[in-house]
Amino acid sequence: MNFKAGKIATSAAIVLIPLSLIVGIILWESGSDRSNDPKHLHVGSLAAESSEDSPQGAASSVSETNLSDVLLESSRRNRYTVLYFYDTSRAGSQKEAKQVASMVSKLPHSTAWAEVDVKDAAMRPILTKYGIQSEPVTLMLAPNGAVTAGLTGAVSSEMFERGLVSVKTAEVFKAIQAEKIVFLIFVGPELSESDAVRQAAQQAAVQMAGISKVIEINPQDQAEKKFVAQCGISADSKVAHTLVISPRGAVVRRFHGAITPQHLYDAFQSILAQESGCGSEPITGGSACQPARGATGQSTCN
Repeated sequence: MNFKAGKIATSAAIVLIPLSLIVGIILWESGSDRSNDPKHLHVGSLAAESSEDSPQGAASSVSETNLSDVLLESSRRNRYTVLYFYDTSRAGSQKEAKQVASMVSKLPHSTAWAEVDVKDAAMRPILTKYGIQSEPVTLMLAPNGAVTAGLTGAVSSEMFERGLVSVKTAEVFKAIQAEKIVFLIFVGPELSESDAVRQAAQQAAVQMAGISKVIEINPQDQAEKKFVAQCGISADSKVAHTLVISPRGAVVRRFHGAITPQHLYDAFQSILAQESGCGSEPITGGSACQPARGATGQSTCN
């Protein structure tokens, strides 16, 4: 089994999502022009243990350590994981791998480095899991297991750095990659209607258990400053906000101030309508959706 892992002292992570799987900034407005819809990757927990004596950027053989172990350890250590998929027999591939590892080693976040030989039959489950169909491909995973960046072919340090995201950004990525609807609520002690928004979101999530996720952000949290701005929320806002994000990463609804569970359920209906190809008309009836997956794919609009 050709699977190597190593420890990169001061690095960040890269996440390469195959071709159309790139989930840049997941937030895009529903109805906007977007040629590459984000796909969904089911990422397991992170972990990886490497030799403390391994030089920075080096990879040591860990045939007895599977990817799940690598990811779990990364989760425990709050570190990123870089998965580098390539054909080890291709001329020049070993040199390319070392160059990428060197770039990763210079990133400002502790990172585990793992190489996967795409020609190794034992690695097929991993290739299938991440949808790898070409090489070289580099994936960056956050400590929580979310894929935060996808890179194909030549890469740069700047590309890797964009894969380093805030905690809440990673939470949203992970929920979307698990094909869940996200109720992203911006609340805090200084924001009016925060209690009402929080209560409504929690109640809606209970009604949509298994297919939704409530993620709470305080707009004044400096660690989330960039993500808050990307969401179009002012750090100086005086009232709570809510964004409803579909499993494709589209912001389908924005709410300013107090909401009720019905507002969020209506947004859910809108997502079902879009997924079924019914335009903006809501879908009703138990046969129109499956609790675990959303739309069945069969249009009910005739």
